[in-house]
Amino acid sequence: MSSVKRLVYAVIHFLREQSQTDTFTPDEQESLEVAIQCLETVFKITLEDSHLASSQHLIEMFTNSIQKNDMLPLSHSLPEGVVKADQLKDEGNNHMKEENYGAAVDCYTRAIELDPNNAVYYCNRAAAQSKLNNFREAIKDCESAIAIDPKYSKAYGRMG
Repeated sequence: MSSVKRLVYAVIHFLREQSQTDTFTPDEQESLEVAIQCLETVFKITLEDSHLASSQHLIEMFTNSIQKNDMLPLSHSLPEGVVKADQLKDEGNNHMKEENYGAAVDCYTRAIELDPNNAVYYCNRAAAQSKLNNFREAIKDCESAIAIDPKYSKAYGRMG
């Protein structure tokens, strides 16, 4: 139960921080307070239980977890798979030039299956999805690209 209480304490701390920002309406802030009170009551936690605090902020824990769980280690990308994935990317690029966006999506998807750690494949697929008006899918692909390479400015631009 100790790890559960620590998690709930982190959630309560996060919710308290959120409730103190100016981004929520008064009704939403009241809902956050109710959520905090419910969690405190159910798990018998108060602010004074600071021994439950983690050295990492909840957002950091979440971000680290996503990056670790959503990406395969590079060692899982077999060299022949990487070569084939790059060929598929080139094929997808050719389809984009021909305005055959559905075929481009298929090529980029197959490239991602072979090498899921290449941000370019996700970003290229986002471009094709955008041309097909599949904007939610395009945003997801841009987010995946950014998760792989947070400095990949093209993914940020494409997402916008």
